Amino acid sequence: MLRALGSRMREAASVASLAELQYHPSLAKLYSTTPTSAKAPPITKISSSLTLQKAPAITDGQESKQRPLVLILSWLLAKQRHLDNFVSFYTSRGCDVLTVRIRPLQIMLPTRGSKVIAKDVVEYLQREEIRDRKILVHSFSVGGYQYSEVLQQMLAVQSESKEITSRIIGQIYDSPVDFNEVPIGMSKALLKNPLLQKTLHMSLDSYLRVMYRPVTQHYLRSSDVFFHNPVPAPSLFFYSHTDLVATADASQRAIASLQNKMGYKNVYSKSFEDSPHVSHMYKHRDEYMEALMKFLEGIEYFNEALEEHKDKPDLVSEDMKGKVVEM
Repeated sequence: MLRALGSRMREAASVASLAELQYHPSLAKLYSTTPTSAKAPPITKISSSLTLQKAPAITDGQESKQRPLVLILSWLLAKQRHLDNFVSFYTSRGCDVLTVRIRPLQIMLPTRGSKVIAKDVVEYLQREEIRDRKILVHSFSVGGYQYSEVLQQMLAVQSESKEITSRIIGQIYDSPVDFNEVPIGMSKALLKNPLLQKTLHMSLDSYLRVMYRPVTQHYLRSSDVFFHNPVPAPSLFFYSHTDLVATADASQRAIASLQNKMGYKNVYSKSFEDSPHVSHMYKHRDEYMEALMKFLEGIEYFNEALEEHKDKPDLVSEDMKGKVVEM
């Protein structure tokens, strides 16, 4: 069944080269080969799924341990030049960035994929040179699911003093995917033909039923963490009412659960009417940046860093506006 499902997924990939990104040439306004006017920092490979990019040398005498580490959990099949838009935004403001990637098979086989990645992330965060640093999380699409796996690993290894989760100072969800809606969402996002949509939908449903013990139960646990996040740090949700993969309903239910069931008063959201999956920044740059900046201004370190580095570029270089760069 896994082989057959993989075959159908490859067929779908011929229709959409990125499993989650509604691809269009004008996306270069956001996902360009030169993402900001500042060159992205060099990459240090931590593992097959983890890479580190450090901020330029700090001249104000501030030690690195005083600056947050930004944890970017990427969307599926994200390319580095796309991610560098977000990496450069944070590194230009003094933060090092740990980027976490996940591949399709690592999602389909959590015990050999996403859970292994989660362990690698937590082990890195416990390194002596890192363990005192605060953590800002910025996840995209299935990166939200991966973050739930990371949280579960944190809870499993930390002591009652919560020495890891207490370091999290902010949580950003861009187009978060709830796996209860993956079959229909992925089918509609990858394929336009109704018959092929139905075929892929049924294949995914069957896969989740048959693979309950090795696969589905892990999705359900992560979904529970998504709706009942044990970390009380501020959260910001970006979602769209036309997103076929990460539905507005899922984000709205998560927000309601965090506010009402968990009692958090610091859960914020920004919704859009017409932006595709993981494309809110491209479609609504000013609104996206305004919401992101306001959220970060409420977090210690960033409230000063944003003012200090206000002349730094946002996610899109000014000289790239209105231009189309073929990918």
